[in-house]
Amino acid sequence: MPLILMVAVLLAAILSITPWPVGAYEDDAIYTLLAKALATGDGYRMINLPGSPHATHYPPGYPFFLSLLWRIAPDFPDNVVVFKFANAVLLAVASVGVYWFARSRLGMGAAGAAVVAAFGTASITMLQLAGLVLSEPLFVALLFAALIVIERCMDRGDVRLAVLAGALLGAMTMVRTIGVVAIAGAVLVLLLRRRHMAAIAVVAASALFLVPWQLWISAYGDEVPHILMGKYGNYSTWLAEGYRSGGVAFGRDVVVYNLAGMGNTLSYAFMPVDIKWVRIVTLAALVPMVIGGLVVLARRSAVLAAFFVLYLVLITIWPFDPYRFLIGLWPSLVLVVAVAIHSAWQWRAAGRAWPMVRGLALGAGVFLVAGHAAYNWRERQSWTDLQRRTGLSAKPLVEWVATNTRPEDVLATEHDVVVYLYTGRRGVPVSTFLPSQRVRPFSPDEHVHWVEAMITTFEPRYVITGFPAHMAAADVMTSGSNPALRKLGFIPNHAVYERVNP
Repeated sequence: MPLILMVAVLLAAILSITPWPVGAYEDDAIYTLLAKALATGDGYRMINLPGSPHATHYPPGYPFFLSLLWRIAPDFPDNVVVFKFANAVLLAVASVGVYWFARSRLGMGAAGAAVVAAFGTASITMLQLAGLVLSEPLFVALLFAALIVIERCMDRGDVRLAVLAGALLGAMTMVRTIGVVAIAGAVLVLLLRRRHMAAIAVVAASALFLVPWQLWISAYGDEVPHILMGKYGNYSTWLAEGYRSGGVAFGRDVVVYNLAGMGNTLSYAFMPVDIKWVRIVTLAALVPMVIGGLVVLARRSAVLAAFFVLYLVLITIWPFDPYRFLIGLWPSLVLVVAVAIHSAWQWRAAGRAWPMVRGLALGAGVFLVAGHAAYNWRERQSWTDLQRRTGLSAKPLVEWVATNTRPEDVLATEHDVVVYLYTGRRGVPVSTFLPSQRVRPFSPDEHVHWVEAMITTFEPRYVITGFPAHMAAADVMTSGSNPALRKLGFIPNHAVYERVNP
């Protein structure tokens, strides 16, 4: 069964691979850029930015993995397909991890565990990322390997298993920083169960990864100019400044926006219709199932339950659209719902009311499974949409830059990483990215201020933008007695401006 599952998920992931270039999520382009920097001897640096500052935004685990593949297949962009195939393999490996976890910790049969693992790793939700150069497949594979080990450690109190689990969790956190909540969850559960030496071992082993990375951030975190902190700087500084300047009202608004975003995403994933009351009913079925699944998990796999809760808390207060974070949580969410359904199926409680509760739980489970199956059918080609839109938008920009600019020119554009990868021209974004934008978009005057600040800071020769608000800001800067920009015209999807020399 695990072999059949792995082959099926691998085939599904391979079918999700497209020839579109990197850059659909920005993250995939940055991961590729960092892999190139590591593989070609430039070190862990943002080589697309003027001055090539050290990279402190993304932990180095996934870029390092890609850099090994880059050394095997050094021809860009041909090697992008190698990265995508590697992600397909990682997703298949992750599916086996979910399967074994469901079998060993949750008591599911072989067929049930395989179905749960398939829903968790081969649904459209995950396939959207398997066809991109993104870190989630490696993150999920390491997560379930670590969960299997740490739960055995819970049972036996074996310090050697705790060391292995800590190392896996530390490595996972070097793939995605948010993995730190899994370390916190594991240590918390070990302490509650009085496995003190095992808790110390997990902390010590994970620290072998976390401490050097924090020292790196401390040493190089100030190299990225402050205006680029949101896109290229370290997370903690950016987040702290957002909450310090916004205060309690900002935190409240972030929570409201993120809860609404999560509700919208999850209700559509389990019932892909636009009818509001149907989506509300879907959430009304999903939330109790998640709560019930977590209650059962607290007894069978407390670390997964703690990880799940802490992960949700963190993405609720993080000032960014939670959609991307939910994708990384998807296999765990499927497991939580599956545990609730499995427990309701096995439930044989006495009393008049309990059979009705059991029936409602099973009915809700059937409703959610059917809705998610419908979602997978409706969105079966959706993984290519974002890549297609980004590719069609970036193609004329890249062609224009390659033909009309000099190698030493610095550009300002929303596709600055993609432009560097495909033309070698260094660049910066057109504007900044602040935590406050999660709850309040920039006003027209603020757009002008930040575009002007970017131009003043980096003095790009060209500003090329496809974002209407940035076009309007750039147009303002072409007028007046001392204009900063002159408008050269349009290329498909973008307006082109040249900086006026002082």
